[in-house]
Amino acid sequence: MTVRVRNVGSNRERARKNLVRAHEDIANRRTDWFWKLAHDLTNRFDVLCFETLNLKGMKRLWGRKVSDLAFRDFLNILEWQALKKGKQVVYIDQWYPSSKTCSRCGHVLESLDLSVRRWRCPSCQSENGRDENASLNIKKVGSSTLGVGDVRQSQTAISV
Repeated sequence: MTVRVRNVGSNRERARKNLVRAHEDIANRRTDWFWKLAHDLTNRFDVLCFETLNLKGMKRLWGRKVSDLAFRDFLNILEWQALKKGKQVVYIDQWYPSSKTCSRCGHVLESLDLSVRRWRCPSCQSENGRDENASLNIKKVGSSTLGVGDVRQSQTAISV
């Protein structure tokens, strides 16, 4: 009876190749979704406003998860689609206090902790959700930088 000894190195190489294929599959799915979303957004909207983000600072807080989102890759695809279709992508300065500014009256809070998701404006007493309020402020600032004036939300608007 002969005993066949398997080479441990070949098993490791096979496992490494399987892992590489799995990572490529995930990256391809993400890129495909980015292209589909960019097509959808540029078909629905003429102007897209984004806040520039401090991704390095976010990595310090939340680790590699931020890099795994590949937000910059999505914005590159979106900019390409917008250029091709004659649409505009506007970036708002990362230091603009979009979360701390009341979207109704313009009052700016001194500080707002990241854990606070909803807050009440001391001036007009309106209740503001952190993300919804920031998106309204980004839309206002983005439209004002273009000189568009008062921009109203579309009936088919989506939140991304």
